[in-house]
Amino acid sequence: MKAAGFFTRSDLTTLSRAASLAEKLTVRYFGLTEDEWKLHPYGIFTRREVDCSLHETDAFANVIRYRTPVIKPTVPRIEKYGIVLQDPNILLALLRSCQHDLWTLGLFILTHELTHIVRFRRFDVDFFASQDSAHREETTVHGITSEILAGVTNTDYIIALYESNIDAKTINISKA
Repeated sequence: MKAAGFFTRSDLTTLSRAASLAEKLTVRYFGLTEDEWKLHPYGIFTRREVDCSLHETDAFANVIRYRTPVIKPTVPRIEKYGIVLQDPNILLALLRSCQHDLWTLGLFILTHELTHIVRFRRFDVDFFASQDSAHREETTVHGITSEILAGVTNTDYIIALYESNIDAKTINISKA
């Protein structure tokens, strides 16, 4: 990891492996089919890859909703979800803590965000919910994330940290 604030290729490889496990755990928890992510692909983006309007100063990641570009007038645009990883915030948290690593934190973040995506798609949770509803949803998603990751090595510390700092958006990154 570089202190410059963006993920290295090695970091991205680690996060890709964490995403693979997060997908499998999320599919198993919700009883989805094995091809869930092939049928409903999502994107993972880093802060470097997105417009500054998607940069968050107080979050490790955020879910975005977007439509595919028009390729042919006869082909409908498809609505997709994406996860924007906020590299600087994640790397800063890792620099501040000796109790977790990118693999563990990435697994937690990606499992949490995939849970949001499943709930938006399958449970009709409102992507544009009011702040109060969003806060309740965040609490629900954290509980589900905790259940999904129960027993996974080294995730207990991150889950406890999140529980002690939950707000409407994320872990308080200054304490992570």
